[in-house]
Amino acid sequence: MAWFTSPDNCINRPALPETWQKQILNGSDGIHQCIVKTLLADVDRLARPVFFALDGYKGARINSILDGIRSSLESSDINVMLFNVNNVFYPKAKLDEIAKPYEKPEDPDFGYVFSGNIEELTDSQKVQDTIEQWQSIRVGTRWRTVVICYGVGAALETWRHLFDRVAWCDVTREQTIIQAERGELLPVGEDTPNGYPFKRVYYFEYPMLNRHRKQLLKRMDWYLDTSEEQDPKLVPADVYHALIAELSGRPISFKVFYMPGMFGGTEFGKRFNVPGLPNNSWDYEISVGDNHMLVDVGDGRILEMPFYNVLYGQPLRLLGAYSNATYPDHFPIAIYMQDGWFDDPKKPDFHRTHMPNHIHPDTAYCRENFNEPIGRYETYYIVRADEGACTMHGFKDDADIDEYIREVRKSEKTHQEFDWRKFIYEHPSKTGELHQLPPGTVHGTGGRQVILEIDTNPSRESTEYSFFLYDYCRPCWNYEKHDLTGKPLRLSVDHSLAVMRRNRKQKYMTEKVRPEPVCIRKGEGWKEMSFPMHYNMPYQVNRFEFDHQIEDDTDDMFHCLSLTLGTQARVYSKRDPSNEFIMEDCDSIILPACFGPYAIENLGDSRCEIVKTFLITEPRDHIDKAQEERDWGIE
Repeated sequence: MAWFTSPDNCINRPALPETWQKQILNGSDGIHQCIVKTLLADVDRLARPVFFALDGYKGARINSILDGIRSSLESSDINVMLFNVNNVFYPKAKLDEIAKPYEKPEDPDFGYVFSGNIEELTDSQKVQDTIEQWQSIRVGTRWRTVVICYGVGAALETWRHLFDRVAWCDVTREQTIIQAERGELLPVGEDTPNGYPFKRVYYFEYPMLNRHRKQLLKRMDWYLDTSEEQDPKLVPADVYHALIAELSGRPISFKVFYMPGMFGGTEFGKRFNVPGLPNNSWDYEISVGDNHMLVDVGDGRILEMPFYNVLYGQPLRLLGAYSNATYPDHFPIAIYMQDGWFDDPKKPDFHRTHMPNHIHPDTAYCRENFNEPIGRYETYYIVRADEGACTMHGFKDDADIDEYIREVRKSEKTHQEFDWRKFIYEHPSKTGELHQLPPGTVHGTGGRQVILEIDTNPSRESTEYSFFLYDYCRPCWNYEKHDLTGKPLRLSVDHSLAVMRRNRKQKYMTEKVRPEPVCIRKGEGWKEMSFPMHYNMPYQVNRFEFDHQIEDDTDDMFHCLSLTLGTQARVYSKRDPSNEFIMEDCDSIILPACFGPYAIENLGDSRCEIVKTFLITEPRDHIDKAQEERDWGIE
């Protein structure tokens, strides 16, 4: 699998009342009994057929839940009528036709986000015929009957009012990908697996399914976590909503995923106990589409829950007013880490230590070309720089950029290396630096360093928007064989050149984009340092430095905290000190906007440093439009 994990993951441990814990069930038998008991009571109470929707996300194990419920109902002398929701979807050819514009066949790498809903994939006449059939059953059937509509989209908005009960079967992105690798994943509206076509899934299916998820989480009677196939879990709706409210007021941590690749070092596998990890190009610390929470719901039971669920359930508590209004239904910050450690500072050379030369797009480009809410505004915080550490950070002052473009174009066609170091500036990195990477900046890590990568996340689905210019013509990582035998990286030169800023040269980067931090407040044994951000960066990066303790306040804005120096730190609410989280080596967490005044206590023997990231809320009216033109290299 492409994603590697550690058994030593951060667990969210909300203080759940015992009454909540008792209502959360695990195991198939208990889940079947709970749902069937309710349906039987409904049949007796309503004295008519009962309609039940068993809905869920792409990859949720709906059929295994269905089989147990049907068997239990039939053993209770109930007539069970099953309806596969895929019966009302358009045929495959029509679904392909609808999806095609969003898959953008003319673009080998990127698509265009579908803004529609799942109902648009259904045949309205078939839906209406089904409604009439159900209404006839509802009034004309005298025997004890339960009608079960099952599958992804079962509780379509068109007929949702007909259902007496709704269950939502959830699953994590991790498990969806595992099923895809096994050849088990079904396309939306179809009953035959079709692999994991990236653009179809990320640009067409995921967006509409998350809109559907958001609606169903409000309408459901039961929430089912089906991520662990042998041990699913059920949470009644009232307990679920109370749990989400509780989580949205606490520090939030996530299961971390480690990704091997054609660059990246060999430290993280041992440092974070990640079995089988050959090297680590980057890991996912905070990423709304990819990460999920591990939640202790009592007696050692762990609920696996997508980050979306808190985002959809309590957006104001999590995000704050500004972020919720500016980026609705989205957590706009993503945090990763890059491992660049190698035994020998001189070997291997850049064929293993360096990322590709690449560029990220701005908001205008992402909105116009991909229908995404924000561009990718990136920073590298250097957690540790070893001997020989460097970061590719713009062009050299004397670079002939036209010549560089010609060489890139030639390499794209011939797969021949060229002397890229003639053009790209490699800045010798030092610990504690912040390398800002506004859109249009040619950049990449040069290895021999550990990086905390802080980005805006352009995509609600965490689609990667990196435009690759040049990659040393090396083989890529082969995710099937787990070695470096993959095809060379496919470049996206047209997109790269469309967004490239020519003025991002060594002098400009030093003066404007790589400034030294300034102290904005301090006290005995602590201070808060702030990095002056480039004029178009939408977030702020600060650093807490403290021997014993430091205090702050979220003040209606989420804070992302990353422990970059020190062994252990306790983050706790000043209002309720029991509302706490113990951060350890390189942990990243989110403090929700509603968290309010908080303190961080150093539990280790040496000084602590924590990087804090939050959105800039001040109006950007001061931005000089002429400067934006100059930023493109236009004089």
